[in-house]
Formats: sequence, structure tokens, C-alpha cells
Amino acid sequence: MNSLPRVPTKKVVAEKCKRSFYFFFKEFWPVIEQEAFIDNWHVEYLCNELQEVAQRVFDRQPKAYDLIINIPPGSTKSTIATVMFPAWCWARDPEIRTISSSYSHSLSIDHGVKSRDLITSDKYRDYFNVRLRDDQAAKSRYKNTSGGERITTSIGGSVTGQHGHFIILDDPINPKKAVSDAERNSANDYIDTTINTRKVDKEVSVTILIMQRLHQDDPTGHMLAKGGNVKNICLPGELSDNVSPTELKENYIDGLLDPRRLSQNVLDELKLDLGSYGYSGQIQQSPSPMGGGIWQKWFIPVPDNKMDDIIGSLVKYGTDWDTAYTEKQGNSASAYVTGGKKDNDVYIDWIGYAFKEFPDLIKYMAQQSAPHYIEKKASGKSAKQTLTNEGINAIEVDVSGGDKIARARMATPAAEAGRVFVRKSQLNMLYYDEKQGVLKFPNASHDDLADALSQSIQRLTKPQLGFV
Repeated sequence: MNSLPRVPTKKVVAEKCKRSFYFFFKEFWPVIEQEAFIDNWHVEYLCNELQEVAQRVFDRQPKAYDLIINIPPGSTKSTIATVMFPAWCWARDPEIRTISSSYSHSLSIDHGVKSRDLITSDKYRDYFNVRLRDDQAAKSRYKNTSGGERITTSIGGSVTGQHGHFIILDDPINPKKAVSDAERNSANDYIDTTINTRKVDKEVSVTILIMQRLHQDDPTGHMLAKGGNVKNICLPGELSDNVSPTELKENYIDGLLDPRRLSQNVLDELKLDLGSYGYSGQIQQSPSPMGGGIWQKWFIPVPDNKMDDIIGSLVKYGTDWDTAYTEKQGNSASAYVTGGKKDNDVYIDWIGYAFKEFPDLIKYMAQQSAPHYIEKKASGKSAKQTLTNEGINAIEVDVSGGDKIARARMATPAAEAGRVFVRKSQLNMLYYDEKQGVLKFPNASHDDLADALSQSIQRLTKPQLGFV
């Protein structure tokens, strides 16, 4: 006579939950989510990665690295990292303290409350000896009876006097505001000077950043640029060269990260809803579309020796500038585009940029071809006056057309129509320069060269706007 399969005891299941965050995740999914759990390879992979990071903290060993996870929205990322993970950590080590933060206060609180609901559920209390303190069970901050603590805040919020074994940054910047320098700088500064100083032990405590890529200098780009021991997991919605580690490409099914949650139909709708930049950043984890966005590969290369022959026939030949006085490479650069016009076509001869203080900037500018067309702003006025006093032809340009993005959109039609030619040796820098490449505009870390390019093309094609 066949016996019925043995049902694992509560103690056995609880032990499996402790040993495997992925097992815990599946076991407790129904406690906080009404929808049926849809598994996919990335869920287990991320759970295992978080568990590997956490184990060193449980053992109070120096961390191997901080962790960055770039993945599209709708992939269960917050449920994994911000809701379930802190609760699992308490099942393993109830003394763990976690600080979590998102760009929105309400979003941060929602994550913290869902995690608290899991911890106070009958099932969790039945499996693990973890109890919240009655006097410390608020939405934004709660403690257990073993000394563990969960602090929930938003970017810019106060965490004075608080310290965490884990710093979890879940979507620290609003996708709709990522193009704003002020928003990005505020988020990056807050992470550097506030959140990341709130660690129990700088050698042991781990920062976990999980977000979509939104800009070259978003918190992911900022954190990677600083260097240090950082592991970057990048999982775009569609298979691309952005996948990291590269061996994970083998897990994509028909070129898709998650065919159930992010099917081709869903992705096609997102392309329409988000636009090229939104889709590239939020879904493909690339701050700008691979082929460019506002600026694309429209420029026609001219061999250097042929360009040398053409220069003498160009009219309105000169150098357009976007100036700034600074030696700090994190700030704006002084960028230039030298070129002229022949018939209805624009020819760009040389481009460049530099981080220089006044008067070294003037020496740098004097090395380029006059006349110099300088945007009419504070730094431009001084540069124009100094160059003029030295007998160098310099002209202030009253640039119109709105902000940098608006001016670029006014200049791109000439390039898109095949009317802008570029010295071949300069084209790679124009497209791909790490700091100033225009294909990444406006999501590059710097936009000075793109602004000088817009000014140059408009000066040579739209004299009606007031350009000389």
C-alpha cells in the first residue's frame, strides 16, 4: 500500500527559508501579494546575489563589494530587494539594521509598510522568533525585540543618528526629473554625504542600489565613476550588449529578459509610451538610445586631406564657444566647434573642450581660429572683452531658442537633411567622447560640446535668429 507523500514540517520549511532567500521569497509571496507568483530566472539570480552579499554581513566580515542592480520597472525588483530582503535578513539575524530610501516619501513608506506587514503576519511569526516592539512600530521606523531596526526615508530625508548594516537605495531619482542637473546632483550629494555615512561599520555595511538607468550621471553612473569595489548587475528588458555579467545573456529567452512580465507586446507598448529616451533608459538600461537621440549619426565624414582643400572656400568660418571658468572636471567645460559654410552646407573643421580657469582659458581660446562667436552670458562677456583687447576678433552671440535641448532641436534638421559635413578625424570624438559625445545628449555627464555644436549650426544656417 502506497503511503501519502510526507508534508514537510513547519520547522523544516522555516529552516529552508533561512538557508535560501529565494525559497523564502517564494514561500512568503502570497502573504503580501494577491497576484499569483510568476517565476523567472532573474528572480532566483537576484535573490542569490543578495544572499551572497548578506552572508558576509551576518558573519560581520568585510564586504567584498557594494551592489548596483539595473533592471526595468515591473520586474519585481522592489519586492525582492526592499520588501522581502530586509524581512529575510531578520529571520537570519534579528540584530540587522536597515536604512532604505527612494525618491518619493510615499513610495518609501509603502515599501516599509509591506515589509512590516510581512513581519507581523501570522505565518512569519509562526516560523521565526522575531517580534516587533510595541513602542517602536511606526510606518517609517520600527524595531524588533532583538535590537534590529528598519528606517525608511526618502532622498533628502533626515537619518541623523541612525546607522544601518544595509543601505538600500531603491529608485533614488524620479524618472521624470532625471534630465534636471539639480535633481541628479541633489540625489548624488545626498547619497554621498548623508545616506552612505550612516553605516554601522564602513568595512562591513553594504550599499545596495537598485534602479533604472536614466542619465549618464544618475546615481548608478555617479557611483561607478567614483570607483571602489562595486558589482554592477545590468539586466535590460531586451537582449543587448548592456547585459552584465555577460554570461547572463544565455538566460534570455527569445531575446527577452522576462517573457511573462515583459513580453514583446508589453515592450512594444512601452516604446510608444516612454519614447526613445525613456525606453532606452528605463527598459534597456542605457542612458541614451544606442544610435543617438536628439543627435544621431547624421554627420557626413570628409577625409582630412579633402577638408584641408575645402577650408579656403568656406564663408563665415570661425569658432563657436560655450564657455565656463573651471578646472574641475565635474563642472562644465569650455567647448568649441570651428567651421564654416559653403552654399547651403555646413563644414565642421575642428572640435574640442577644456577645463580651464581664466586667464588660461583665454590662451586656449586664442589658439583656435577667429573670429570667436561667444554666447552672451557672464563668462562669455569677459572672454569676448579680453580677446578683443588683445586684438583678436571676438563677437558676442545673443543665443535664442530656449534651453540647450530646444536649441539642439532647432539645429538638428540641417544635420538630419545631410547638410552638415565633419572632418573625419573629429567624428569619433563628436559622437562617442566619454564626457561630451553628442549621441548621449541630453543624458551625457556634460553637454557643453553639444551646445557649441547647436550654436555653430544655427549661426551658419539661420542668420535670421540674430547670429552674425
